[in-house]
Amino acid sequence: MPSKSFCTINGSALSFIFLFTFQTSFSQWSEQISGTSYPLLSVHFIDASTGLIGSNSRDLQVFLGGEIIRTTNGGNNWSRVLLDSGFRVKDFYFINSSTGYAVGGLYALSANLYKTTDAGFTWTDISPNIQSHLFNIQFTNASTIFAGGTQGAFKTTNSGLNWEVVLSIEPNGYSWGKIYFFDANTGIYTGDTGKIHRTTNAGVNWTSTPVNSQRVVRDFAPIDANSCILVGDSLILRTFDRGASWVNILPPQNRPFYGVQFVNPTTGYMTGLVNVWKSTNSGLIWFPIQTTQFKSFYSTYFLNLNTGYVVGDSGIVYKTTTGGVIGIEPISTEIPKEYLLYQNYPNPFNPSTKIRFAVPKAAFVILSVFDMLGREVETLVNEELSPATYEVKWNVEKYSSGIYFYRIAAGEFSQVKKMSVIK
Repeated sequence: MPSKSFCTINGSALSFIFLFTFQTSFSQWSEQISGTSYPLLSVHFIDASTGLIGSNSRDLQVFLGGEIIRTTNGGNNWSRVLLDSGFRVKDFYFINSSTGYAVGGLYALSANLYKTTDAGFTWTDISPNIQSHLFNIQFTNASTIFAGGTQGAFKTTNSGLNWEVVLSIEPNGYSWGKIYFFDANTGIYTGDTGKIHRTTNAGVNWTSTPVNSQRVVRDFAPIDANSCILVGDSLILRTFDRGASWVNILPPQNRPFYGVQFVNPTTGYMTGLVNVWKSTNSGLIWFPIQTTQFKSFYSTYFLNLNTGYVVGDSGIVYKTTTGGVIGIEPISTEIPKEYLLYQNYPNPFNPSTKIRFAVPKAAFVILSVFDMLGREVETLVNEELSPATYEVKWNVEKYSSGIYFYRIAAGEFSQVKKMSVIK
């Protein structure tokens, strides 16, 4: 939070001197103790109480494999249920509340697949003889499973007893590959190949759509029956027609994005380098809801619009029960031409008012409220925002009547406006 300001009043003229220190506030998030310091790559919750996290364990840069940790009380406590020296856990997939799978590998040519039938308490190694690190699996019916890996796409029609290669890929250097099916026949595969591969006959044939060869695609998220979003290195793509065509979405920053999930067709969450992002308009605009310094968030899982988890570097786990935000939302998909601070409305007001402001480019924004003596009474915004027009609500139930001032600081832009509370 910013340090306290010093203000002198001379008639109606106000002179503000602000001293800022960078400290991220996580009042909408609570940190959980994972019990490990390893990078956490995947998170999945079976219900409100039972959740699983997969790690990529290493010590002094020597890879040891991975572990699975588990909670049965919503993340208040975590305990290890699996440690495998050859298993870096990349994803979870559950077909019901008891039966699920953990997917991964150690190096580019090793596949790991573990199965649980007791909600993740115990695990059985059912790894297939596949020469590929696996990143995810998906059932398209009771016995048909597709897997995405570094060497391409794989398929079994007898619940994993036998596997076949349905798409062979030569990795482009990053060793990444995931698969997603809209239905039993129509699916996509992509990763670090510089292309999106698509099938409409359950993997028998594939067509390819070129993507920037320098942009690794790292995760998918279905939005509805026909739409999904892909995220990767400074890259966000969306399809509205089951992968037949793709639309580029302006990324909120030129950094990697690692994971994405949509809770419903409008609200989604995305993890990346030092930030967690949220969209409330089907992925068209993303705004940060959590920030760390020098750490990455690799995966997210939201149970509903309010309760969710993010995991990442050094064993970090954060939980929110507010959807990750206090009250700031983007209200327009159009990128503003300049910084603007609008007059609050209503004004005068009681018990609340809304403050709207425009951000033309990515910037760290601070919006604060001061009383007549220049004392900071509340900070409404204190985070990096992507280009958009935003609106934040200020409730004054605990404040007295009088004149207040609100000030925005973003990059070199700064502006102050006056508002009145009448009770």
